[in-house]
Amino acid sequence: MVLHHAPLLMKHFSEMIAFSQEDMMILGLNMLVCIVVFFIMKSIRGSQTHSWYLTFYASFVSSFVGLYFGYHLLHDGFTSTISNETVISRYIALFFIGYCVMDLVVGSVHYVEEISFEDGWIHHLLYITICYFLLHHEMTAFFAVALIEEIPVVLLSFFEVRNKQRPSLLFGVLYFLTRVVFHTVLIYKVGQFSHFVLFSGMVLLTWHVKVFQKWVRGYLMRSASRKRMKYRHKMLIMLSMLIAQVLVHSYAMWDLVTQKYEDHHQDSIPVIALHGAIFLYFMTLFGVMIHDVYCQNFIMTSIGKKKIIYNISWEDPAIDHKVMHMNEDDVVLTISSAGCNVLDYLCEGPKKIIAVDMNAAQLHTLELKLACIKALTWEQFFAIWGRSDYKVFIAVYKSKLRKLLQAETAEFWDANTHLFRDNFMYAGTSGLMAKILCAPLWLAGVHKRIVSGEDVGGDRGGFFFWCTMKICSFTTLWSWIAPLGGVPIEQLNLVMRNPEVFVERLEEVLTTRMWKRGNYFYYGYIVGEFSPTCCPRYLEKKNFKSLKERTDRVELFHGTWADAAEKEGPGSITIASLLDSMDWMPHQMIAENISKVVTGMDKERGRIYWRCFGDRVHSPVLGHLRANLVPDYDRVGWYLTTFIGPTPENYEPKMITLNGTNRSISNTIFDDMLVMYAMASHGLSSNKDVKKFYKSQGTRYDGFREALLPHRDVFMQYVVPWTKMPKTWISVGCGTARDIEFVTEHIRESKTKVYLCDLSDALLAMAKSRVKALGLTKQVVFIEGDINAAETQKKLPAEVDLVTCSYCLTMIPPWREALNTMKDLVAPGGNLCLIDFTLREGVEDRWDQRLYKWWFAHDGVYFNRAHVDFLEQQRDLETVWYSENEGRVPYTPFMPTHYMYCAEKISIEKKKTNNRRINGRSPSPTPRASRGSAASSAKKTATKKSGSGGGKRRSMSPTPRRNTRRTQ
Repeated sequence: MVLHHAPLLMKHFSEMIAFSQEDMMILGLNMLVCIVVFFIMKSIRGSQTHSWYLTFYASFVSSFVGLYFGYHLLHDGFTSTISNETVISRYIALFFIGYCVMDLVVGSVHYVEEISFEDGWIHHLLYITICYFLLHHEMTAFFAVALIEEIPVVLLSFFEVRNKQRPSLLFGVLYFLTRVVFHTVLIYKVGQFSHFVLFSGMVLLTWHVKVFQKWVRGYLMRSASRKRMKYRHKMLIMLSMLIAQVLVHSYAMWDLVTQKYEDHHQDSIPVIALHGAIFLYFMTLFGVMIHDVYCQNFIMTSIGKKKIIYNISWEDPAIDHKVMHMNEDDVVLTISSAGCNVLDYLCEGPKKIIAVDMNAAQLHTLELKLACIKALTWEQFFAIWGRSDYKVFIAVYKSKLRKLLQAETAEFWDANTHLFRDNFMYAGTSGLMAKILCAPLWLAGVHKRIVSGEDVGGDRGGFFFWCTMKICSFTTLWSWIAPLGGVPIEQLNLVMRNPEVFVERLEEVLTTRMWKRGNYFYYGYIVGEFSPTCCPRYLEKKNFKSLKERTDRVELFHGTWADAAEKEGPGSITIASLLDSMDWMPHQMIAENISKVVTGMDKERGRIYWRCFGDRVHSPVLGHLRANLVPDYDRVGWYLTTFIGPTPENYEPKMITLNGTNRSISNTIFDDMLVMYAMASHGLSSNKDVKKFYKSQGTRYDGFREALLPHRDVFMQYVVPWTKMPKTWISVGCGTARDIEFVTEHIRESKTKVYLCDLSDALLAMAKSRVKALGLTKQVVFIEGDINAAETQKKLPAEVDLVTCSYCLTMIPPWREALNTMKDLVAPGGNLCLIDFTLREGVEDRWDQRLYKWWFAHDGVYFNRAHVDFLEQQRDLETVWYSENEGRVPYTPFMPTHYMYCAEKISIEKKKTNNRRINGRSPSPTPRASRGSAASSAKKTATKKSGSGGGKRRSMSPTPRRNTRRTQ
């Protein structure tokens, strides 16, 4: 066949377009070929990933046909090419239907975990629908042209099949050109003939844009550590792509509107408006993409490029000293940041300070400050770091300072002397944030009024001050501003559940706190320099002599504070001041780091100190440290909570680093359909036989509930206090014992005797098989029966160290009796741990909460906020951890709330002692003393929200207790 010949027309085909016998033969033949190709490639590639075999085969054939029709698109014109169906175009549409069907069928058997609901079933079924529509309307030539979009898939699947690293930049560029730009032009051209094709193409374009967004994020994150191309150049490439797509999309939309609605009839106005709305929607997607890349890459890229983030440390050290009681025998582990707090600690004269940072630029800053202290007079030191005097810095840098620096530090400052020229007070990303936020204050002349000593607090800052307050109160802007200040999006999310708390704190900071005399944090940014009477303590003249004598006590460490603690050795650290570094960490990372730090802490004199952006302890790992809230009023105000606690007793740190089997369980969509059918039948049945319900689901039970019941892994590994090494454990409503797989190593290491209790013999049979496969038979006892039944309780120990109930309490109608039974089974000093669904706190009567309650009740799951209230009222249970989160119900947009709870059983006498010790304060981690505090906001918010719901609410927060041991 000669390529420049016109394609063969289908004029002689049947006018009644339907699947003919020939069509069915072609479809069946291709499905058979797909099976053959899969097994041939499987036999050749062996144990490699199987999910890419059919993708590689189909994309290779499709892209070849796409290039053929692409040639005719250029040679014959767009209209001529897509308006005439050919034999080839019809067969390739049938080919693609066959591929989609077989990928789902084969995948359901050979690579179940790779066939997701959205990217597998929904994606393929959408393409099957589109192809069928095009076959029915003789428009398959359009589909054949669109197969040019398979070119990047060929590239990707080729490297995946070979198990080689994909050429990321080439793939991204090809994907953008074909699946974003070309796809946009194509669907708008075809939109002149078919609204269905246009809008189904829009759905696919949304899909493609989101995939492109993932590529951009991943590519830029990887690029931070690579030297092949400068990060700036990669950002320019990305921005050029986005601008090009905006222009292409604008032209394609304008061309369609002017061609199809050139007469501008009144009836066409709504359609034109719809196209305009679609255009704005995609512009919003690109805006989200830019925001996503910015939030995910900004801070880590700055670290990778060795750029300063913090030009001053934004933690008030005055509060630290009130609770640390630092002395000359202390070995302090802390984070360098800009070095301000390290040098403030040095004023106290500890034996040693280990200053760590992952960003080498921050360590270079501290090292230069130490060199200045060693070699300069106080006047020179203050001129450089208090006023950013560039002339003084240049005069002493090469002659006195450079020789005191390590080679890497000297190289850094050789290239960054401009930071002092441009005013170091606004260096780094935090300095840039200060410029943005202070601009309205400068316009209002506030900086001059501050220097003159005038009171500008409250409402006396003028219009521009009011503007600054309004800007800071918009929660939608926080994610744009926060990364500039070195606040990762994960840290910002700590306050997004109750943003009113932080908004009130911001208002208090902006109207009161920042204007107090001696508050150098805000004075420096607003004025642009420090003054001798308003500056960090290390810049004060009276402390300079002692600092000169102690500079050799500071040790710099490039890495994490956990690695530094490990290097220092067990029991060697007396103070670990970790700032807010754990706010952005996932639970596993916190566990790994805290394990090393606790190991490195002095068992008698050690104290662990950290700040949190949130209004409560944000991780169960930290909750188990049982630290105390620091209620003092600090000068910064950005951190809603601060905690300090002694090295924990009865705490085995290695337990929080252990793993389970790491086994993931998933169902096929057919398995899930069978489970949902069983659930529906059970819900509609008047005679609810629970045993029959569970037995009907068989092995599909775990697969469906893996996604339905979120955070069980977090609950079992981190909420349950394995650091206490419990020797006896009762799991109430154990089901198939899936929970055990999350903590197999924990059970073995602590030699825990486990009692698995459930009323379903079918589920217990599955549990026995699982326990046997895990090799834990000798440590596990199986008990069939209702936890509230006396005969069941006789089979259980009178008291145990641990009782858990995982997503079971909401299925027990006499739940109060069940909770009392579980509580009675816990020995004093033991723990009761629960995870289950509930109604979201503060909005229990909102429409979505009522919907979830009604929906789940049909499955025998009864949401009830009274469960949480009951637990809170128990005087012999001291809350260690409580949190609420949302998780999506599979195949639905529903996002019900679930809670995780851990409490320690204590005697009534000890409870009274604890209450006296905390002077009647509620065991809440939120400060209540100061105006604008987190607790104050939380209380007001709860009052507002509970007005319609009835009843007073108090958040069951992780309990920071007052320890009997001294923290000094």
